Amino acid sequence: IKEGERKGFHERPTCASRERWYDLGIWEFADIFWTEFFFSSHRIFLSKGLIYESDKHYGILSTINPAYLHAYLNSTLTIFFRQFGGFQALGEGALKTPVYEVKQLLVLDKRLIKNYFKKIKKANQQLCLRPIGSVFSELGATSPEEVSLEKVKPDRRELDKIIMGEILGLTEEEQLEVYRAVIDLVKSRLERAKSVKKKKIKEGIDIDSLVKTIMQKIGDDNLGKFYKEKILSQKDLITKNLPIIKGKIKVEKHFFGWRLLCGNKSIKCNTREEARYLKVFAEIGLETVKIPRNYNYLKNIVDDLENLKKKTDQIIFSFSQSIMDSKVRAKIFHLLWAEILKY
Repeated sequence: IKEGERKGFHERPTCASRERWYDLGIWEFADIFWTEFFFSSHRIFLSKGLIYESDKHYGILSTINPAYLHAYLNSTLTIFFRQFGGFQALGEGALKTPVYEVKQLLVLDKRLIKNYFKKIKKANQQLCLRPIGSVFSELGATSPEEVSLEKVKPDRRELDKIIMGEILGLTEEEQLEVYRAVIDLVKSRLERAKSVKKKKIKEGIDIDSLVKTIMQKIGDDNLGKFYKEKILSQKDLITKNLPIIKGKIKVEKHFFGWRLLCGNKSIKCNTREEARYLKVFAEIGLETVKIPRNYNYLKNIVDDLENLKKKTDQIIFSFSQSIMDSKVRAKIFHLLWAEILKY
């Protein structure tokens, strides 16, 4: 625990949100495991024992019979949808899908598959009897032009035919388009990764590309825009100096009012809302910040400010949690907030 705190683990968003940062609480055993990284092979695992999930194999609790959801997640249609999320995380071209993007994946409505339970379960069981290869070997093609229904491995084709054809009603030509798109998207990603200049990559990570991807996920309605439109637009502002962060930041009430504690330093605040407001920017690492003098206005905006910060933290953490080098993580954090707070 002490070693973790020395390395700052307790300050990461997921850990900091717990009552005891190191306590994982009581977890349910997952039904299905989703593999975090995807190169060219798509493998989703069905749990048959008391196995705990990890950050590399996300646990999925199914609201229907897990065998049926597992069958759908193993289908080529899921591979297709997977290509439109995530980000290229490693120099070799691996596609990483963060937890929140896996939650947003499209799945079949259970009402659609109720009449196909036995068929898709049987087809998936056949598929799972053998090792799963790359999408190129599974679909029997290395380019979109080579794709044909006859070249797709028979057991995979049987599962896809039920899901895409019988349940969703896609024609054979439309199913071919799905196969072509999968080949094209995976091939393009892997070839693009080969062309990345090595000088941009540290610890196997293309930092510039990662920052750009995270910024796209954060979007334009971010904390920087909020600060510019809701704060700097006000006429009556005061400037507050913020200390360099050393230790946990927290809002605390004391005998003479409220204060913001930053390690062994503190800032006296007139109200709890002011302390909450300053905490957001202290956590980002700003040295100075403008703050509205109007208490009622500050009270009205502080919830939105905190929610924007929380949302941004969650996105940043989901993309950077697998980066073990703390210096690389800190650099990414700095570059992101510098980009967000361009005002």
